[in-house]
Amino acid sequence: MNTAALIMLGLHALGDFYLQSDKLARNKQQQYGALVQHSLLYALSFVPLLFLAPPIVFGILVISHLLIDTLKFLYQKFFRRTAMLFIVDQLCHGTVLAAVSLVYLPHLFLAQRSEYVLRIIVLLLWVAKPVSVMFTELFDRYRSAQATGTEGAGKVIGYLERLILAILLIVGQYGVIGWVIAAKTFARSKQLSDSQAFSEYFLVGTLSSILATLSLYFLVFQW
Repeated sequence: MNTAALIMLGLHALGDFYLQSDKLARNKQQQYGALVQHSLLYALSFVPLLFLAPPIVFGILVISHLLIDTLKFLYQKFFRRTAMLFIVDQLCHGTVLAAVSLVYLPHLFLAQRSEYVLRIIVLLLWVAKPVSVMFTELFDRYRSAQATGTEGAGKVIGYLERLILAILLIVGQYGVIGWVIAAKTFARSKQLSDSQAFSEYFLVGTLSSILATLSLYFLVFQW
């Protein structure tokens, strides 16, 4: 992955996830005005790119994002919203980012140490909220109705779990990853033994976190 693609991937995470509140994400499914508001915030996240690339790059990314989200909005108006729609939406955005980086910024480079730091930042950005949103979109239907616990705690635990896994991968401490999973499993041992539904949801969540973190690590550091 070239430097330009890394930068755009990080800015995309900021604009499409961190600058979008849960309320705005819900509203933009029903209100086009909320979608426009999201697009403006997305554009704001890409302002730093104006110092690195021609203005046309900024324009392509912002307009294409609005167009893709508009098509998604219209689809949801006439058809049932599906989990796969989220995947297709992100793949479309990713394709635009990759194409623009290859066509307009193929020779953008940073010093080796700076690029390594950039890779770490991008990885940590993606394993937190974006993966959490992906998991909710794909697997929330598996959530046990009898699930108990402090509201929002599961999401925070997921953030911390993936951040720890990512850091362990970065520093090469692969053996410690098993201890992290074991500690999480031990903390939920009573619920795991009491509820089959919770056990399945827990397993889906844990394996998804591991798979997503590993995939993002190889994408950012090995590709």
